Amino acid sequence: MKYLGIDYGSKRVGFAESDGEGLLAFPLLIASNDLDLVRDTLEIIKAMSIDSVVIGLSTNNKGEPNKIASEAEVFGKKLLDQGINVVYEKEYYTSFEAKKQPDHKNEVDDAAAALILQRYLDKVNPKKFDGEEIISDDPFSA
Repeated sequence: MKYLGIDYGSKRVGFAESDGEGLLAFPLLIASNDLDLVRDTLEIIKAMSIDSVVIGLSTNNKGEPNKIASEAEVFGKKLLDQGINVVYEKEYYTSFEAKKQPDHKNEVDDAAAALILQRYLDKVNPKKFDGEEIISDDPFSA
């Protein structure tokens, strides 16, 4: 299953993609939040054969959705209206966390999108990583 992660911002929107198995997230690109955003996002989804979109929902320090979360939900609804599977993942300080990475000091929206997507993937995948090997919780799996 292939996922697209989105860090929705009022000026810029970060995108991340998962690997084909839906286990790992990688920064993809940063786009302007403009009138073409929905159309451009739909083109990305089609070109990359995305199965599901994960949109980060920004919250305040109390864990409540803030203004940008409402805008992200409106954006998500536009994708839903086009038949795209959309899920939401609470985001908390992902941009701050992304700035800690050595190769992301200025624009970090794509790295933040990868963090959002990875949090979601870690929740939905029953597999755990141990070094290079994937270990399943199922003792009978190969």
